[in-house]
Amino acid sequence: MDLPPLPPSVRALATSGKLPPELAALFTPPGQEKWTRIAEAVDERLDEVDPAVRGAFALAGAYGHLDDIEFLEPGEMDEHNDRAIALLEEALGHGVPEEEVQDLWDVTCRVPDVAHLAREHGEYVAKHGATAGRRLKAKLDEADARYAAGDRAGAVALYREVGEADLWGEFSGAMDMADLGWCRLLQDAVRFDGPEATRRIWQEARASRHAARFPHPHWAVPLAELLMGAGVPDILEIVVAERLDAALRDELPWELSEDERWTLSRAIDELEQHHRA
Repeated sequence: MDLPPLPPSVRALATSGKLPPELAALFTPPGQEKWTRIAEAVDERLDEVDPAVRGAFALAGAYGHLDDIEFLEPGEMDEHNDRAIALLEEALGHGVPEEEVQDLWDVTCRVPDVAHLAREHGEYVAKHGATAGRRLKAKLDEADARYAAGDRAGAVALYREVGEADLWGEFSGAMDMADLGWCRLLQDAVRFDGPEATRRIWQEARASRHAARFPHPHWAVPLAELLMGAGVPDILEIVVAERLDAALRDELPWELSEDERWTLSRAIDELEQHHRA
């Protein structure tokens, strides 16, 4: 879970002159704040600080309790979230503007769902002995081995099982593996069955993702390279456009490496030649 930018009142704490030096030091240097220690300090010393910064100090504690909360055990997530909520109420009660608190309120509303998924994840691993991602990876490895051995039909059936995995009920790398399952099916269709079969599989892959996007940006450039010269410029154009869009996002952009830029430039050249024809 990505936290919102640090609220201005929290950024100002280190230089406010209203915190004891040992507490102010926890907020420096900027960008390297010790959030676990800040949360502990707020819990221990909130009543001791200057009333002028009590609200901002409470807000910092809420931020600290929410930092990396998704990596805790589910019970700990609930405890830290409850404490964050109490500190947000404290911050509002001591002069922190609501607009500085709202984004963290939104995070606290998402934490119960994350804790629920974490519990389900633990139950899944206890039942199956591995995460869904690892189980899909094992199936993908088996499919690759069959394909290399000449068992195309058996491999294709396994690739489809991997691609059609229920991503909404499973966890931990499942989408990465499922994307590879669909990419393997597309590669097989390009190699043996031609453009129309490739388009059918592409449509199935896109439909299987529901609200998500296929392919994930991580796999887009390898897929573009696979589709070049395959007679499916319509699909290639979508893959290239969506990967470039991901690189230009305002938040969390998927930056392109030099190798990826080179591959996409080749794909764009092919598309331009197609449109000129």
